[in-house]
Amino acid sequence: MRIPLYIEFEGKNVLVIGGGGVGTVRAKKFIEAGSNVKVLSLEFSDELKKLEKEGKVELIVGDAFNEKLLEDLIPKSDLVVVAIPNLKINDIVWRIAKKHKTLVNLANDAERTEVVVPFEDEVEGIRFAVTTEGKSGIVARKVKEAFRKLLEEDEETIFFLKAMEHLKKFMKSHNVPVQLRMKLYFVISADPEFRKLVREGNVDKARILAEKLVDEYVSGKRKIDESLVKIQF
Repeated sequence: MRIPLYIEFEGKNVLVIGGGGVGTVRAKKFIEAGSNVKVLSLEFSDELKKLEKEGKVELIVGDAFNEKLLEDLIPKSDLVVVAIPNLKINDIVWRIAKKHKTLVNLANDAERTEVVVPFEDEVEGIRFAVTTEGKSGIVARKVKEAFRKLLEEDEETIFFLKAMEHLKKFMKSHNVPVQLRMKLYFVISADPEFRKLVREGNVDKARILAEKLVDEYVSGKRKIDESLVKIQF
């Protein structure tokens, strides 16, 4: 069963098999993430050639079915992306990758792939990713666009994020113990006055109130309502 994760890919080694349209899109995605990207193919898109001239990708001219070449490249990779339509390559890549514990993304087989590359977007610091796991890329894109529209129209959530980000930084900078911090995230976010200020867009006042509440809870002037705490560290 696949689970959604955000993984730091800066500095990771990625091998993309296929220099066409799909291979180009996948290669660009990992280049933007700061990965060391190599593309194996007999032919390459003009965009990949341009990126190679800029020193952003290494293009390797070779046959994807050359197992000796794959045995050399895959063990050096953290992730291998298969971006060619010929499904016969998948068994070869799987066998070598499994032996060397390299993750596999099959752009040509959504059901079998180990790693899913979803549609993703970001609004005011809120990142989100959508996949139907191969059922329909058109639908996944539509859902992504719906999420973006929803967030763009929901100012309160953006104000809430800004106030809560400040609360987190404030408590960390004042060395509030992590167990207490976890409780205060829930308690302060549920405070009626704090939420009212957020709703009204008074983020600066919400930040000031949050700091005041932290001081009162840390000093013992206020008691924590444990029923508001949804998870313990």
